[in-house]
Amino acid sequence: MLNRLFLLLSIFAIGCSSTQKNSSNELTQGRTNRPQWMSDTQAFCGSEKLCAIGEGTSFLRAETQARTNLAKVFKVSIDSTTTIEESTSSLSTPDSLLSSGVNEEVEMFTRETVDEVLEGVVTSKKHEEEDGSIFALAELDKRVAAKVVRPRLKAIDDEIELAYESNRRSLLPRALELDLHRDGLKTFLAILGVADFSGGITRKELLEKKAQYDAAPIKVLVTDEGQWEAIASTVKGELTTLGYKIVSKGAHDFKLVVSNTARREYLNIKGFERYNVNVNLRSLDSNGNVVGGLAFEEAANGRSLAQIRSNILLNFKTNFYNNFSGLFLD
Repeated sequence: MLNRLFLLLSIFAIGCSSTQKNSSNELTQGRTNRPQWMSDTQAFCGSEKLCAIGEGTSFLRAETQARTNLAKVFKVSIDSTTTIEESTSSLSTPDSLLSSGVNEEVEMFTRETVDEVLEGVVTSKKHEEEDGSIFALAELDKRVAAKVVRPRLKAIDDEIELAYESNRRSLLPRALELDLHRDGLKTFLAILGVADFSGGITRKELLEKKAQYDAAPIKVLVTDEGQWEAIASTVKGELTTLGYKIVSKGAHDFKLVVSNTARREYLNIKGFERYNVNVNLRSLDSNGNVVGGLAFEEAANGRSLAQIRSNILLNFKTNFYNNFSGLFLD
């Protein structure tokens, strides 16, 4: 008797499970049976969800297109706020402090957030027309998306405050860069219809701090002891962009010694060659004491020496920007 009861309960449970599965993968067919989400998506999804429709010749293609269309809502809007002109060259303006490579990093950061949020997209509702056309609805719960964004905003606010309160001039560029990240996430929340709940140090406060530093620039004497002159030139350019005053002689607050070795090698593969670069930077205070340093090394292969050197120089520039606080030029 108990065994028969257990069997009946098992069958009932399987039936319930099957019903739930079918309801979570809703499929309608025919022109006369078109669901509401096809004719009025906004009304169907309401204020708690963000939705998009995709069309294809198969269920997979329709689902993929629906996800793509939903992603465009985020990526187009966020890209419009994070695109920075002149991304291949260094720049500094009264309202910002940026270096080459920052644009790509900001866009990558926001895209990673978008991709992570889109993992929560559900494409359970589908419709098939008589001619074989398939439609799919991509649904994103705004509350689920906000849970992904909130901890990232909190972490950014904390890091900006830490950099600001340290009163280290070399950490300000990073704080301003993080502020761009924060703007991207705020746009993200605006699309979701979620109120901006970030706090901490504002952009106005960061720019006021920058103005204070610009009014009293630190003088840096850069000496080139390397084989590749472009390295020292890049260092000077980046420091100038970051608000430092480069001097060639006389009184200075810090001295930066730039040394590097560059070696060209010919490979056994016809048309290819290798270029090795090793860079070492040492910073000294006005008394000649070493206060910091930075190292960079890269070996690259290619058909054109000019292209290889250009790529290495770009990588060095990015590395310098991301790590120059280790020189302690404060």
